[in-house]
Amino acid sequence: MNTFTLKVAACLFMLADHAAVLSPPAVQLPMHWVGRLAFPLFAFLCAQACEHTGDLVRYILRLYAASVAMSGVEILLNRTGNAFTTLFHIALIVALLSLRKPVHRAIGIVAYVGWQVVSYVALALVASGLSALGSVPSAIIGRILITVLGSAASIEGGYLYVLLGVALWLCRSSKRRLAVVYVACCAAFFVLYNCVGAYTGNPLMYFAGLLYTGWAPLTVNYQWMMIAALPLMLAYDGSRGRPVKWLFYWFYPVHLAVIAVAMHLLGLQYGV
Repeated sequence: MNTFTLKVAACLFMLADHAAVLSPPAVQLPMHWVGRLAFPLFAFLCAQACEHTGDLVRYILRLYAASVAMSGVEILLNRTGNAFTTLFHIALIVALLSLRKPVHRAIGIVAYVGWQVVSYVALALVASGLSALGSVPSAIIGRILITVLGSAASIEGGYLYVLLGVALWLCRSSKRRLAVVYVACCAAFFVLYNCVGAYTGNPLMYFAGLLYTGWAPLTVNYQWMMIAALPLMLAYDGSRGRPVKWLFYWFYPVHLAVIAVAMHLLGLQYGV
């Protein structure tokens, strides 16, 4: 499989996940299962792009611009979800780790962490001032500002998904190492979401809850099903395929807009 076919596959998996809300209840869960393959493939493609692009800085700036633009789309569609933010942070960290001299890598990582602290403090200060505008205007401005500042608070899914993308980049030269690390990441998602995240502080109640919700890994916390994306990653041959660079940049907001219009016509709401 080349870059183009993987990108199309990831878009179709994403479409299945998001379009589940418009589907009969009987097929919604399987569609969400299929959707678990989407982001790992996009993260894999991002890692490959960081390695093969002729201008990494330009690629990062393109992801940043897309994330900011998508924050406006989020407001227009009245929904949350901006995968561009996660891909932007993956590419940015990869760029810092790609610096030739160890001292430059260390300075870059320290600067990145420092910026996250500074942006968090700045956002906290701004939030107190925005409260006077009312909940809706402050929420709109806050959402855009978080993305513009490149704050970690804007990352969809959190840093686990950024670390996943960075891990895929670190394993780019060995399919065997990629398989081992990716399986370990999927196992970590399973444990964190189904074991650690479910812990109540009472061991007896915790294990009783696990027995009661024995199928939760299939019906609630099924992110670990992204393991099914591994064969597609291993089938990647490193070639570019059709040069459709802007496919995902346009497909992502457009398909969400179409789904939002369809939901409005059907009288549905997100989360239903």
